[in-house]
Amino acid sequence: MSFVLFAHVLGTALWIGGGLSGLMFDAAARSEPPAIQMRLLRVLARLHAVVIGLGALVVLGSGVLLTMALDTDGLGDLMREPKLWVMILAGIFAAFMVLFVSLPLASRVGALAAAGSKGDIPPALEAYRKRLAVVSTISGGLAVVALLAWYVF
Repeated sequence: MSFVLFAHVLGTALWIGGGLSGLMFDAAARSEPPAIQMRLLRVLARLHAVVIGLGALVVLGSGVLLTMALDTDGLGDLMREPKLWVMILAGIFAAFMVLFVSLPLASRVGALAAAGSKGDIPPALEAYRKRLAVVSTISGGLAVVALLAWYVF
């Protein structure tokens, strides 16, 4: 179980660290000329797919294994703790937001940025970009709630 716990912590670092760097990356890209913005947005889409999505998937899988291991390790009484349920539910909801909302949005932003790489910004790009920022902020906030739930609640 120590490897699963290590994978859980590593996935959390990838997910939250990638999310914070993605938000900063997007904010910094706004001050660049349109042609450079398009390249940076394609990199942002890859960051979401490779780092953030992978981190959320690892955290989700290892979290399920860790939760199932509670009962086999004789710690089934912990399942009555509300703070554990806050951690589990916030983590599951945040991971599903990343995997089923944020990743498709990031893919769409990357595709629109590739289509607009000749210097013109596609009109729909800004709307998708704003949605991606909102969804990433909400899912990242839920991930932080899940991370701190055991100590705060």
